[in-house]
Amino acid sequence: MEASNKRALSNLVHSFSVKLSLLALILLSVPLILYWQFSRAEQEQERLLSNAVDQTNRVTAALLTPRLERFSVEPAHLLQDAMTRAAGRHTRIKVLMRLAGSPPDGFIYVASTPVFPKEYLERERAQLIRSGIFTLLAPTCDGTTNLGKRFVNPEGTQEVLTAMTPVHVDGNCWVVISSENAASLTSWPVGSSFWKTPVLRIAATIYLLSTILLVWVFFHMWRNVERFRLAARRIRLHEDAQISFRQLNTIPELTRVTEDFDSLVNALIASQNRIREAAEENGHALKTPLAVIAQSVEPLKRAVSPADTVAHRSIQLIERAVMRLDAMVNAYRDLENAAADLIFPARGPTDLSVLLRTSLPAYENILAAQGKHLVMAVDSGVVALASDELMEPVIENLLENAASFTPENGVIEVRLAPDGGDACFTVMDRGPGVAPELLPQIFDRAASFRDTPGSTHQHQGLGLWIVKRNIEALGGTVAVRNRPDRGLEVVVRLQLAR
Repeated sequence: MEASNKRALSNLVHSFSVKLSLLALILLSVPLILYWQFSRAEQEQERLLSNAVDQTNRVTAALLTPRLERFSVEPAHLLQDAMTRAAGRHTRIKVLMRLAGSPPDGFIYVASTPVFPKEYLERERAQLIRSGIFTLLAPTCDGTTNLGKRFVNPEGTQEVLTAMTPVHVDGNCWVVISSENAASLTSWPVGSSFWKTPVLRIAATIYLLSTILLVWVFFHMWRNVERFRLAARRIRLHEDAQISFRQLNTIPELTRVTEDFDSLVNALIASQNRIREAAEENGHALKTPLAVIAQSVEPLKRAVSPADTVAHRSIQLIERAVMRLDAMVNAYRDLENAAADLIFPARGPTDLSVLLRTSLPAYENILAAQGKHLVMAVDSGVVALASDELMEPVIENLLENAASFTPENGVIEVRLAPDGGDACFTVMDRGPGVAPELLPQIFDRAASFRDTPGSTHQHQGLGLWIVKRNIEALGGTVAVRNRPDRGLEVVVRLQLAR
């Protein structure tokens, strides 16, 4: 379990899909984080600007209060001069008055800086009345308020109204209002979304283009990897001998890699052909002297007297030795061809259901003669990527291995069924099983660990090694475990043909 967890963690760490998902998460989170930070910065900026203008307006009102108290006895230009001195370069100051007993919106303009035409001030006053500012100001005419309300003046310029400061003189309510052009407060437009600023629009455009480029790069790489996978599958299944990784590649930086892949495939095919050719050539070279020996023995047989039993015995030994050598040469050639098949096996859709139902009856008869029983549960239409040549030794070795350790009247079970994307082939016996600490070594060459009391078979430990070798050559897996109620279970998995 611990090894499985480590392998799963390693696959997760090195997974291309996981890295791509994390990158997508980062790319999506960056705009959200920036939006949150800029929103906070915008709110903080507006708060600081509002406080600054509010304090400035309070100071302005304090400076103008002496002039307002003596407005009825001093020349009007003294108030205008004081307002001009108090105003900044972008600040507009307006002084309004509401006589005692007047309605809530009965404010009239008294002075302003810069000086505006009377018609302009009347239009602005009408706009202020419509906007409800005077109504909001009336209940607090005996205190201080900061409306922070934006409006568009008659010139069409957005202004920010701040800290309307009331001053009471002889029952009359004077109000000093300072307003700033929103564009003059900061280079960042007050009240407008930060996304509308040119700098951030340019930055957002660059970010978007970078994201599109990065996603394109990953998609391009992913598409090439998928092409390589399909090409490898077609080569493995011998569907197309002319397919080339180099021709499928669309990334110039991977050209040398694809060329090496093609060279590797060609080297494997060439090695397979060389082994087969060597097997044929060696078999032919060995059979030639054997044929000469066999032909040379014939004249000797005719020349030797029938009474010379020793000579006849020698000739028979020579003939038997020649026959054994000929069989060994044939076996050697078959083994070399099998080794060539393992280098580059010809896999294809193989109906395992048909293969088992064809071969199992012969084993059933053999087992019946030994007093043992074969139980089959083979689903129909289980087609896997395999080959008859490599699967036949697998079936033979698994059944012989199970039969050799199954007692008389025992049962050997064979199952075949699809399981997810695999064909699952299982062989179970009722033998003594294997010590748990030896199970990882059971597929090793020449490994034979089972306690076999009463077994009449001599085991060299090659059967399961051949099974593992052939199944892995076909791209499958094989596993073994002890059955809970006694016996051994071998499970072979092969990819189903799509």
